[in-house]
Amino acid sequence: MEIQLKDITKDNWVDMIDLEITKEQENYVALNSESIAASKFYDDYVNRGVYLGDEAVGFVQYYPNHEEGKPNEMFIDQLMIDVNHQGKGYGTKAIELVLHEIKQREDARSISICYVEGHDVMKRFFERFDFKVVDQDEFDETIMELHFD
Repeated sequence: MEIQLKDITKDNWVDMIDLEITKEQENYVALNSESIAASKFYDDYVNRGVYLGDEAVGFVQYYPNHEEGKPNEMFIDQLMIDVNHQGKGYGTKAIELVLHEIKQREDARSISICYVEGHDVMKRFFERFDFKVVDQDEFDETIMELHFD
C-alpha cells in the first residue's frame, strides 16, 4: 500500500479528529479539529487527509498566504502524522505529494512553512526538501521558504 492524499469531507473528517500526537508535540502543532474548523471560514484553505490505503495516518493543511500579502505563496500551516505511524516515512511521502500538488497550481510560485523554536526536527525535515530559513517572527516561529518559479 502507498500513501495518498484525500480531500477532507463530511465522510472522513472524524478520521482526522481521531489522529493523535504525543503530549510533547502538542506544544508545536495545532489540533486538527481547530485547523478544520478554521478552514470553514476561508474558501481557499486546502485540507488533505494522509492515508495508507483506507487508514488515516495524518493531516495536512495549506492555503495562499493572503494574510502576509503573498497570494502566490502557499503556506503549509499544518502537517501531522499520527503517533502510531511516525518514523515510517509517511510524513516524507505526504510532503512530497503536497509539494507536487502545490506546484501544479497556476497561482503558486513559492511555499512557506514555519516551526516553533524547540521543534528543530522540523527544520531538518524541511531542509531535505530544499526549504531555507528566511525569518523568525514575534511568536518564536522560524519561517522557511521554497521557491520554484
